[in-house]
Amino acid sequence: MKTASIQNELATLSTVLLSNLDEVVFFSKLSGFVQDVMNEHKVLGFEVLSDGCTRLVSENGHALSSAKLLNKGQGLSGYVARMKRAYYSNSVKRDPIASTGLRDDAVEAELCMPIMVEGSVIGTINVQSTKKDRNFGEGEIVILNDILAQLQSPIRNMHLYLMAKNLNRELMCKIEAKEKELSNRVEIQVTKGLEDNSQMIGLSKNFLEIVQTAKKVAGQDFPVLLEGNHGVGKKILARKIHTWSGRKGGVVVASCGAFNEVQLDREIFSSKGLMVQANGGTLIIDDIGSTSQYIQTKLLRALVAGEMIAVDTEEKIALNVRLIATSKVSLKDLVEAGSFKEELFYRLNTVALKIPSLKERHDDIKVMAEHFLNSGKAEKKVLTSGAIEKLTSYFWPGNAHELKNIMERTYILTDGQYIEASHLPEFAVEVKVEKVEAPAKYVEFTLFDLEKKHIIDTLDHLGGNKTRAAKALGITVKTLYNKLHSYGLIEAREQ
Repeated sequence: MKTASIQNELATLSTVLLSNLDEVVFFSKLSGFVQDVMNEHKVLGFEVLSDGCTRLVSENGHALSSAKLLNKGQGLSGYVARMKRAYYSNSVKRDPIASTGLRDDAVEAELCMPIMVEGSVIGTINVQSTKKDRNFGEGEIVILNDILAQLQSPIRNMHLYLMAKNLNRELMCKIEAKEKELSNRVEIQVTKGLEDNSQMIGLSKNFLEIVQTAKKVAGQDFPVLLEGNHGVGKKILARKIHTWSGRKGGVVVASCGAFNEVQLDREIFSSKGLMVQANGGTLIIDDIGSTSQYIQTKLLRALVAGEMIAVDTEEKIALNVRLIATSKVSLKDLVEAGSFKEELFYRLNTVALKIPSLKERHDDIKVMAEHFLNSGKAEKKVLTSGAIEKLTSYFWPGNAHELKNIMERTYILTDGQYIEASHLPEFAVEVKVEKVEAPAKYVEFTLFDLEKKHIIDTLDHLGGNKTRAAKALGITVKTLYNKLHSYGLIEAREQ
């Protein structure tokens, strides 16, 4: 391949890797690219795990259905992961360092290159040759170094992703160990599902699973991310997590949507602000998705460094604050849109709970409605079956907040003990539109025209990405370029 061609392919590869946050895709695409450049027997992609072990993930651009694991320091991948530098052996059968690796008997020489970011090795690329006269050397190292240098953005993304994944794995191990310790003692006492003075009410399976998980992670000092639609009870659950945590300090709430950037900066980071008030306790960052990247950077520093600089006094203040963030929009979507800091997302996403909306908790509507109707009232009222049917058929865009407001209003406006369907307000009907497609009409096509149309449609669907299109079509990129040239859509490609 020509240098210019390699640069074009690298740019495409970088785009593909940035759009796929998945280690299997990452190592498969990278090993496939290196195989195209090096043209050797095999190119293997190894992921380096947090304990120093290495895992074979891909071979010649293909993901392996059952990944093979090597112990810490085993094989060239383990050696390179530990030494953090490239290593090549032109006589692998006689090389003691290479003797324990994964390779075919016919392999004579092997080059192993670390995939590094900020001094950390996240994986290795192993190039294996069966040619008896093959001598790897500094020239091949320079080529691979240049490839990896131009892929630093996706490599950095993968590093952050694997860090978050490893943290989550460690947390789950701690949770499982705690579960074994507590055995059958970890139970939620339920009268009507789960009910307390904070009005957390429910008996549906998906709701109770969220609450059980929240109780399990409450005792750890990891940050927690609570996502869910408006009115599902994110702040209530955040306060309960603080209560269950046993932290000696108090809990305070930063309502991010109520302030502009300057106001929020002083509200949280002044010498008497919310961060200081929460020291030793918990700070709930409500609606974190609405914050600016400046505020996000300061929150990240507080998380990582455990300190802050007060905006009013410029004093450095040590912090012992547990952060619980809530968001009514997906932070992952905001990261992809570029409006939320990726590293802060991964820190918060260590423990992420998605609270289901009310229409996903159909069994809870009756229980919640009865609670909201009579809470704090001396004279109790009863919902008839007609009223319950009307409530459960509504899709509740405002979730628990909307249900609470309607039941309190209905109690005041209804005389007598029984609440009928007619006493409730008229609810909007959720219209489900079914798309009916007209049957396709027969159109005469030659095979040439049919192939051309399919290739163009595939390119359009994939945003013009020729590498992805070629893979989807089951042909090489070179073949795709040749076909596009034959259609008169591009100039002849430099070979």
